[in-house]
Amino acid sequence: MRTVTPTEQYRFGEFSLDVPARQLIRGDTEIKLQPKVFDTLMYLVRHSDRVISKEELLAEVWAGTVVTDNVLARVISALRKALGDSPQVSRYIRAVLRVGYRFVADVDTLGDSERGRSLAVLPFETLPPTGRDDGLGLGLGLGLGMAETLIARLSTLSHLIVRPLSAVRDIAATESNPLAMARHLKVDAYLEGTAQQSGERIRVTVRLLSTRDEAPYWTATFDERFSDVFSLQDSICERIVDGLAPQLKVSGPITPRTNGEAYREYLEGRLFLGRSTPADTERARDRFEQALDKDPAYAPAWAGIAECHEHFGTMGNDPAGHFRAADRASKRALALRPEQANAMNVQAKIAWQFDWDWDRAEQIFEDAIHQHPGSADLHISYSDYCCYLNREERSIEQAEHALVIDPVSPWVNTLLAQAYYMAGHSDSALRQIDRTLEFAPEFGFARFFSGVIRLLRGDVEQGLAEVERAVASGRPDFVGAFGLFLGLYGQTVAANEILAKILAEGNRAPAIARASVYLGLGQMDEAVGAFEQCIAERDWHVLILYSDPHLAESRKHPEIQRLLGQLNLP
Repeated sequence: MRTVTPTEQYRFGEFSLDVPARQLIRGDTEIKLQPKVFDTLMYLVRHSDRVISKEELLAEVWAGTVVTDNVLARVISALRKALGDSPQVSRYIRAVLRVGYRFVADVDTLGDSERGRSLAVLPFETLPPTGRDDGLGLGLGLGLGMAETLIARLSTLSHLIVRPLSAVRDIAATESNPLAMARHLKVDAYLEGTAQQSGERIRVTVRLLSTRDEAPYWTATFDERFSDVFSLQDSICERIVDGLAPQLKVSGPITPRTNGEAYREYLEGRLFLGRSTPADTERARDRFEQALDKDPAYAPAWAGIAECHEHFGTMGNDPAGHFRAADRASKRALALRPEQANAMNVQAKIAWQFDWDWDRAEQIFEDAIHQHPGSADLHISYSDYCCYLNREERSIEQAEHALVIDPVSPWVNTLLAQAYYMAGHSDSALRQIDRTLEFAPEFGFARFFSGVIRLLRGDVEQGLAEVERAVASGRPDFVGAFGLFLGLYGQTVAANEILAKILAEGNRAPAIARASVYLGLGQMDEAVGAFEQCIAERDWHVLILYSDPHLAESRKHPEIQRLLGQLNLP
């Protein structure tokens, strides 16, 4: 094997490989490997551009030692287990019949200039004022505002992964130690700062630190005369970015300006929206509307309104009304700010979930991701789209990309589990959803997919219990799904009880709820009639007939095939 250089490091998927230190790292956790397992991984990664024959691997890794193919097979098996891979999935190692193996994941070689490629910008701490206090109003607004502006600017650097504000804010709500926050966010480095008022001036001190050992990479202090909070943020952030990356000037728009009250309402709206329950989505819409009352031209708040209506539309109640409202609000946001990422995401979802214009949806996703490669929301929405169109590899790829950007998002982690589940990789799906529930035990979607995955694996009792827990989150679409699974797994009495409650609600219950329970109970004529209504109402949940592994047998039925033919699927 070739000589190890002092700086030889690689990154692939969720992993980094530090050759001199002989470490395989996922996030901030080292994966222990036996010496020959590490050597095999190192050789495959170094030569990922070609297929490596078994003879070459044996000669290079076991130089001078006579071993059999069985030894190599055991090492490959151990390596796949460490990477969470399998011969069926082959996300990292692919066997080439009667030849050898190839490392198939994209591999980035990290040079000295690429150390610390993932970064968290923490909310700046505001210190008590010195001297005369002119009441400039420093506090949460400035601390979060500085973080948001810096995140927006730094996210445009192609070599840098910057954790989104939502992830930073959620951690900051429960953790105050900067190093602990950075390690929880699984980043290589973090930026912290303080702001202190002295008369009419503001002093901002900034430090860039290593997450591994708290070693300082860079420090700076800035003094600015206060004019207004947004001018202050822009001025200081410009100087910080120039100091962090003097060779990579950032261009393009920075965080849109608004007044402090509208900005605070907007931030609270983002917080509620991330919880993905009907009640919290209602609270989020209220906050965004209050932000627009204070600043009618604030594009992010219009995009937030659009996201709320899209969420309501996916829950099955009046999808046409909500998607039309989402369309109006997202177009208003784009008129004010043509490249607003969240508004572009909503436009793609409307094309997919309501217009059923599959090609247009994909084009919007691709264009938006090209403009905003650091948006976890865009990548995970694209993954969701690919899931329901049976594009399994693309769905997993996009979800894993989103996870690199925002590794502690319950939504991202859950939809990665969904991608594995839809692709039939139940082992990977179960590991992923269990990992999600460790840090987000109350997240309804995680409970739902925990149940669905367990049912597919034959754990009926726990699977149904998990889906029932998800129903408690208040989402009406979970009720019908619960009835579906009760019926599919022989709990017909309980399924009929749910059906009776749905029918008692009349038109208030979405058609997809009736359709799902009828299908689970095997009442095909009634199920087909309800699914026909779903299609007439443009309820995108009808796509479960096309993609959900639990319905593999149902989709063979001629009437289900006829229904799917009406969707003009690609």
